[in-house]
Amino acid sequence: MNAHIDPVCGMTVDPASAAGTFDYEGETYYFCSQSCLRKFSADPQAYLNRLPQPSAMRNVMTQPFAQLSGRPSPPPVISPASANVEYTCPMDPEVKQTVLGACPRCGMALEPVTPVSPATKTDYVCPMHPQIVRDGPGSCPICGMALEPRVVTLEEEENPELKDMKRRFWTSVALTLPNAPSDRARRAGQLPDLR
Repeated sequence: MNAHIDPVCGMTVDPASAAGTFDYEGETYYFCSQSCLRKFSADPQAYLNRLPQPSAMRNVMTQPFAQLSGRPSPPPVISPASANVEYTCPMDPEVKQTVLGACPRCGMALEPVTPVSPATKTDYVCPMHPQIVRDGPGSCPICGMALEPRVVTLEEEENPELKDMKRRFWTSVALTLPNAPSDRARRAGQLPDLR
């Protein structure tokens, strides 16, 4: 796939389906729409000065072009723990990379080869003195009771407020439905309006 980047909006453009082209200083630029072509042809230098250099275009699909403020976003930070993760394309399993990004063949987002398990940690806490927290089992130094395990996880727990809102929503829908036929009949003039 011989794709090019639209210098105005940053979209990936296939030359065969480009909405337009523009030759400038010996280089042909491809555009996703006529609007981008008009903007570029009015002032090419304004768009070329802000284009990233080819060495900086390692992963165009995962880097945001600008924040709401209009300033460029900082590059993503890769933690050392995620540096040894291998990524593959769900549609092209033979494509493997060590950097998260887009598949070079189809453009889909790459996914980890082995899903990363959620990080959990087990602490041991005294039921009578919650300030006593240890890494392993044992007894409380204050009261002597056995420490009980407490699992800390990064997974998000069920939100009780969201659960309550869903329950109230569906209850109100159920209470509203019996009134719908009589309301339609009243509007059609079949029932008298008693309001």
